[in-house]
Amino acid sequence: MMDTNVESCLELDLEKNDSPLLVIDDFSAGYDESLVLKDVSLKVPRNKVVALLGRNGVGKTTLLNSILGLVKSSGGSMTFDGCKMDSLPPDQRARLGIGYVPQGRDIFPGLTVWENLNVSLRVASPAKGEVKTRLEEVYDLFPVLKDMLKRKGGVLSGGQQQQLAIARALLLKPKLLILDEPTEGIQPSIIDQIEDAIYSIKRKGEMSVILVEQYLDFAKNASDSFCILERGYVVQEGPIERLDDELIDRYLTV
Repeated sequence: MMDTNVESCLELDLEKNDSPLLVIDDFSAGYDESLVLKDVSLKVPRNKVVALLGRNGVGKTTLLNSILGLVKSSGGSMTFDGCKMDSLPPDQRARLGIGYVPQGRDIFPGLTVWENLNVSLRVASPAKGEVKTRLEEVYDLFPVLKDMLKRKGGVLSGGQQQQLAIARALLLKPKLLILDEPTEGIQPSIIDQIEDAIYSIKRKGEMSVILVEQYLDFAKNASDSFCILERGYVVQEGPIERLDDELIDRYLTV
């Protein structure tokens, strides 16, 4: 049964068009006695792509896990679509509309492509007439999946598995899609298809995206704005056009 607080949030009728989808305010979090995130503030606008950037070990994964409800706050707050999330467990945050494609894809390798997709459809339980529409939307983004429905996920290439992982998340129709290193270890042609898919998502105006990405050309092409973490702090943020060589050399070059 869905928590009453979540039901109330889903029923909110607010003037939301101009308000950010996700607001993180002075948020701190970590593990045991180690504080990883320190007074992080971030706003994710509706129907925009925000690139979350930084070198390895600066707190990006901790921030994602905090949004998902896997890491408890040490201070500050998170509000999603007008709903305070601070006390909500991961499953209730997912019901609010937060989708996640983790680094490493995390598909079911022993299931076929169709069975992987059907897992998401069973969770989402769309109206009967909408099932075909949702499937056709992901097939339009990633046509190879329609040709491989009977293949086991484990025999797909890394890039095909990434397409499948993103398609599974999209079938849930999230309001916010978190993509963690979607280009890692995949071929350039599929990177282009993933970039095109993000463009398509933005054109439809149905969801926001947080993109964690080391491939900076991809991040700059796909994103509307950026946020750079350094040692657990937000050190730079702004429209993607401001992500120049000076900022890249200072905060992102290894």
